[in-house]
Amino acid sequence: MNILPIVVLYNIDYRATNAYRTLLSQSNVKHILLYENSPEPQNQCYESPAVCYYHDVANGGVSAAYDYGADLAAKLGDVDALLLLDEDTQFQPDYLSRLQTAMTQHPDISLFVPQVLYAGKKPFSPIHRGLRIKRGALLGEGSYSLKRYLPVNSGACIRLSAFRQVGGYNPMIRLDFADFDFFSRLAEVSATFYRVDSIARQSFSNEETQVDKLFRRFQFYLEGARVARYNRLISSMVAVEVLRHVLALTLRTRKWCFLSEYIKRFL
Repeated sequence: MNILPIVVLYNIDYRATNAYRTLLSQSNVKHILLYENSPEPQNQCYESPAVCYYHDVANGGVSAAYDYGADLAAKLGDVDALLLLDEDTQFQPDYLSRLQTAMTQHPDISLFVPQVLYAGKKPFSPIHRGLRIKRGALLGEGSYSLKRYLPVNSGACIRLSAFRQVGGYNPMIRLDFADFDFFSRLAEVSATFYRVDSIARQSFSNEETQVDKLFRRFQFYLEGARVARYNRLISSMVAVEVLRHVLALTLRTRKWCFLSEYIKRFL
């Protein structure tokens, strides 16, 4: 069972990422893809027979990275599944071996994910679908319905055949809502995912306080939301999530610019 880890990088050294320090540095994988969205290439030095490197100067985001990884996997010819990784998630060092075991034992399932926590023991992923005050779901090991829960990108491992069956990620959604869009479409053809017996932790390294930077990030967030809401499978969910986010930012900063931008660019 050959798994291709895809690490999406932005202005960070590969060996400084949690994905490398907690997982890949302690794992034996045949291939790794480093997909760099930074303005300038920083990680080309790691390219080797085992490490494939690509610099996307246009910053196509995670969707471009995962779609590129699927194309690369097809060219390599010996890849069975894609492991989606970001910079901030910490993994247990044996996650890859647990993944391989689970995938071998459940050949009928296409998607495998860890339990992702944040801020200690709070559940971050998978999340409940539908309208709920608390999104995060705390699940035990086992099979669950994608009609009821959706995972986030990081740590998700998907069989290459299923990835290609649903047409990959939407390149118009560069970051925010890319995972919900993709996994909701996957649920239409492969409705079950497996929660692997492993815990990952999301660190959220960027706790920005400057309003101008928060506002630029919010505009980027709305870019993904505007596209994702046309996916009928998650349109209501996107609308609720965006409203939650704009209210939280407005209360946090006591600035009306977020609400104004929401009304102008999303409603």
